[in-house]
Amino acid sequence: MDEGVNADTREWDYDALAAHYRLRAPYDAAALDALFARLAPDARADCVDVGAGSGRLTAELVARGLRVTAIEPSASMRAIGARDVPGARWIEADAQHCALEDACCSVLTFGSSFNVMPAQVALDLAARLLRPRGALVVLWNHRDLDDPLQQRLQEAIEEHVPGYAHGSRRDDPTATIGADGRFEAAAHIRGRFSHRVRAVDFVEGFRAHATLVRQAGEAMPRVLDAMHRALAGHEVVDVPFTTRIWFARRRAGP
Repeated sequence: MDEGVNADTREWDYDALAAHYRLRAPYDAAALDALFARLAPDARADCVDVGAGSGRLTAELVARGLRVTAIEPSASMRAIGARDVPGARWIEADAQHCALEDACCSVLTFGSSFNVMPAQVALDLAARLLRPRGALVVLWNHRDLDDPLQQRLQEAIEEHVPGYAHGSRRDDPTATIGADGRFEAAAHIRGRFSHRVRAVDFVEGFRAHATLVRQAGEAMPRVLDAMHRALAGHEVVDVPFTTRIWFARRRAGP
């Protein structure tokens, strides 16, 4: 979760979403384990987590022994992250105004944040901050929209937000990363998991779903009401998710 633009002109304002962000699903632990088995970073390797939000991914990075600098422009998000993940160093910055030194890290992550800034801005930042052979990591969680219950929720959304679009967060960034020229070919890891959550909390978590909030606008209360109705009778739901991870090594040289 990141802005990637000047704080005074942000399109994606997460301050108002922070209170509900922790209701969203975590990343699949097995997929993250597979990623770090492939990357095999040195003990206490330096990592920069861009658009760290409230620290969902940051906590996983710290738990795996990385020395993490979490970049987050939203004061509300950053306050929650600093409280919940004190093992990371938290700094106020966005992708265009990050003052970290060049070649300062061996791992750089975009947890659900690569899509909220121009791709070239994200790649320029990664190329500047990563050491040669350092790893760029891009990941998202995707709900399984083939699941019957998720189909009902999707219908509830589209009833009030005609033409609703998921945006680039469901796109494969392999070609974009490859075309940049500063990174090796991207590899892909996916992990399917089921997120068990109270139905009311699952719906309330959509208050922090920036893509939906932006498109719904004043219809957002009606969307949430329709989603609650779609889950009527369910105290707890098992939501199928896939964590999708792409990673690529920084080439040596400019």
